[in-house]
Amino acid sequence: MVGLATDQEVRELEAAMAQSPEVKTAVDAAQLDMERYVQFFSVAPPESVKESLFQRLATEGAESIVPAGSSADEGYSYPEEEVVKEKRMVSAAWQYIAAAAILGLAASIAFIFNYRKSVDEWKNKYQALLFDQEKMVAQQGVFQTKMQQAEQMLEHLRQSDMKMVRMYTASKARAGLLATVYMMPKSEDAYLTISNLPEPPADQQYQLWGIVNNKPVDAGVFDMGDAAKGFQKVKYVPGAQLYAVTLEKKGGSPTPTLTEMYVAGKVGG
Repeated sequence: MVGLATDQEVRELEAAMAQSPEVKTAVDAAQLDMERYVQFFSVAPPESVKESLFQRLATEGAESIVPAGSSADEGYSYPEEEVVKEKRMVSAAWQYIAAAAILGLAASIAFIFNYRKSVDEWKNKYQALLFDQEKMVAQQGVFQTKMQQAEQMLEHLRQSDMKMVRMYTASKARAGLLATVYMMPKSEDAYLTISNLPEPPADQQYQLWGIVNNKPVDAGVFDMGDAAKGFQKVKYVPGAQLYAVTLEKKGGSPTPTLTEMYVAGKVGG
C-alpha cells in the first residue's frame, strides 16, 4: 500500500477486503486519512523565508551568499532545501506510521476471522449437544412408555382370561416370521409383539386383522423400528377366531390384501 508492507501482507489484506465490506471500508478510510495527512504537511514555504532571501540578495549580493566557484554550496542549505528535507522526513515518518497501522489492521482482521471461526465451531458443537439432548429426552419418553406398557402387560398376564395367539409365517416365500397377539376378553384389551417381521417400504405399513366368521375386522396398523421391540396396543376384536397381518399402503386399508399376508394364527380355546 505504501511500499513498506510485504507482498504476502498486501495479498492477505486485499483478500480480507474482498471477503468483508466492513474491512474494505476501514482500509479506504485509513488511506483517505493518509492522503489528508500528507496534504496537511505539503504546504508552501513560509512567506517570511522568501522575503528574507530576497532581502539578503538585495543588500549583500548573490556572491556574498554563495561565492562563485567556492565549496560553500556543499555546506550551505537554502531555506527551500530545509523545507524540502523537512517534508521528506515527515513523509517518511508518515509512511512508517501508515505501514505499521496497515499491518496492525491486517493482524486485527486475521484475529477477527479466527475468532469468528472459533465461535462458529463452538456454536456447531453447542447445536450438536442440544440435538443429542433432545434425542435422549425423546428416547427417555419412549422407554418410559415401554415401561408403562410392560407394567400394564404384566398386570394383564395375571388375569386368568388372557389368551395368547401366536401368528406364524403365512407363506413359504417368507420363512421364520413370528408375531403374537395377547387378548384380554374381560377388559377387552389387546396387545401385539413383533418377533420377526421385515421392515416395510416407506409408503407401506403392516395391518392387523381379526377374522370373525370368515370376515376380516380391522384391528389397526402398527409401527416397526424401536416401537416393534415392545408391546403395542391394538384393537380388541370380540369373537375373533383368527388373527393375521398383511402389508398395506401407509395408513391402512378397509380390506386385507390376501397376497400380502405375512403371518396368521388361530385363537386357542
